[in-house]
Amino acid sequence: MKLEYLKNILQLYNVGTKIQNFGKKFSNGMMKSYLSENLKTLRKYNKISLEELANAINVSKSAISDYENDKFSPSIAICRKIADFFRITIDDLEYSEILEKLEGNSYKIKTKEALPKKLFEANERIEVLERIRDDLALELKLYRQKIESLQIQLRLQSQLQDSKLSEIQLLKTQIHLLEEKIKVVSRQI
Repeated sequence: MKLEYLKNILQLYNVGTKIQNFGKKFSNGMMKSYLSENLKTLRKYNKISLEELANAINVSKSAISDYENDKFSPSIAICRKIADFFRITIDDLEYSEILEKLEGNSYKIKTKEALPKKLFEANERIEVLERIRDDLALELKLYRQKIESLQIQLRLQSQLQDSKLSEIQLLKTQIHLLEEKIKVVSRQI
């Protein structure tokens, strides 16, 4: 039953990976990401340093710099933290051009094609499935180690049994020799 469960999780993970790859192709081929530009713009409009933003969302200063220079893309969780920090949506952060800051905490946004909500949900599902896969891989490794341990114990028990059988055979031989000796001594008396 456990093996069946592991197989089902692996199949779900494979489906999730296909969805994620589709999402990457979709976003790379058809939609422009404004994340790096928007991150710079939002920091500028709010007069926040790299270090202040990094501390606020609990990442390194160099990670923020890499996001702004489009060297790396942040995970969905980091995007969510950035969006929450600046009080905008993840869609606006990544797929809309932020033109200027308005009164209060709002921004003038030039909306582009929005990434379908289902793709975000699929990415979140993929993250969950990856965590489940990692947990199951660890559990599988522990079960394999337990099996190896039981096999070693079984071999040791078998060796112990063989040893005891040899010891019994030796005792039988000694008993037989003693019986013969007793017969010889009895004849002499």
